Amino acid sequence: MLTTGITGEAAHGASAGSGSAAVAQGPATKIGGSSTKQGVLKRSYQYYSQYGNATTLDVYMPKSAVGKRGLKLPTVVLVHGGAWTMGSRADRAPQANQLARKGFIAVAVNYRLATEAAWPAQRLDVSRAVTFLRKNAEYFNIDKSKMGLFGSSAGGQIAAAVATHGNGKQRFKGLVVLSGLLNPATIAQENPEYSDSVVPDKLIGCDLEDCPERYLAAIPARALNRSDMPSLLFHSQDEDPFGPAQSAEFVSRSRSVGVPSKLKMLKGDEHGIEYWDRVNDIVIAWFENHLK
Repeated sequence: MLTTGITGEAAHGASAGSGSAAVAQGPATKIGGSSTKQGVLKRSYQYYSQYGNATTLDVYMPKSAVGKRGLKLPTVVLVHGGAWTMGSRADRAPQANQLARKGFIAVAVNYRLATEAAWPAQRLDVSRAVTFLRKNAEYFNIDKSKMGLFGSSAGGQIAAAVATHGNGKQRFKGLVVLSGLLNPATIAQENPEYSDSVVPDKLIGCDLEDCPERYLAAIPARALNRSDMPSLLFHSQDEDPFGPAQSAEFVSRSRSVGVPSKLKMLKGDEHGIEYWDRVNDIVIAWFENHLK
């Protein structure tokens, strides 16, 4: 492990009773070495002092920014999916590399899975990663006024929750979600056995009728207000088991509070990152429009 000159900061937006241990103080830790692929430099960091690999991230930097500081480039934070129980930051490497080649700083983050901790641990961890990046914006060439979030499937729910929790628009200028599992209450109602009953047994930790308030707290649409950022959502028309209703709900709620939001419907039944090649140009152009 290599010690760098970058630092941590107290966690942003920790909710009462959710646990508010501080982001690691003092020098941050670069883990492993660096790698360069097609002109993009990737380096990995521990953004929080607890939970090991669960609180690590990969920073993808365009060639033009390598070896420089304070360039203030637009930045996209990518949150992986996996039904809240699988996946890692490495899953978003293709998207991060594409964004970096277009001039963005791209950051793929890990977080505690639901097998390790119940909600809101996932939101708290990604928020801590964002705080870490903002604290070290000059080091990473990040423009704090031009940050966006990207998430697919369960990662879409986490990204949307981070975006809408607290002072959303002050930290982010755009949110993109692919096939977001955006309403855990709907999942528990319509298909409680989804992914080995991940929502009641692991993510929330109780049945909907026993703790409705916990479910409500995990629905990003309920936190939306006029201070939030624009969003772009995608969903396939024939996805199974969850169609576009949850995405449509988020878009409708966004518009009702005066926040621009759009849902693009795709033909077929591909889920989330499976249709990335069909939408990547749209996503990157949208981020260029909203962050650059």
